[in-house]
Amino acid sequence: MTAVENLVNWVAVQHHGQIIKRTIEPYFNHLITVANLAKPAVALGFEIGLCHDLLEDTDTTAEELPVRLITFGYTETEANTIAFAVVELTDVFTRNAYPDLTKKERKEKEHARLLSISAAAQTVKYCDLIYNIKWMLTYDRKHAKKYLKKKLLLVSGLNGGDPALREQALELIHIGLSDKNG
Repeated sequence: MTAVENLVNWVAVQHHGQIIKRTIEPYFNHLITVANLAKPAVALGFEIGLCHDLLEDTDTTAEELPVRLITFGYTETEANTIAFAVVELTDVFTRNAYPDLTKKERKEKEHARLLSISAAAQTVKYCDLIYNIKWMLTYDRKHAKKYLKKKLLLVSGLNGGDPALREQALELIHIGLSDKNG
């Protein structure tokens, strides 16, 4: 098996049993979609997109990820590049890590942190947002406008990633915000 095949299989196992909210789809479908969107836009974009939720949604640790990647056949440089971007895409200002901060304070700090992530991580973030915006507009119209306004602020501040994906995310946000049914 190739390194990519090994990684796909391992990530599928790590997220086994997880379902996309309000659907019966495996969560892995979200990861594959984000990975495929990122693949042509940035080096190792497929791998970063595939792994972007590992540290938040599984027992995988930041220390374990590059080691696993190397065992799958990635070079040390590739493994470290992938792991670095995944760490950048992982929420830092969580309730568990910062129990003394209010939810609003945590969200503000997380927003500010995301503005400084690498171009590769920003590109994958655009892909994640493209997927999530489409999900919101399909499955959670009630909260979509509030979500889209927050994401508009975020994407407006991110300008280091792939410009075409950024534009696609912004276009979806504007379409959602202009929709009179939402």
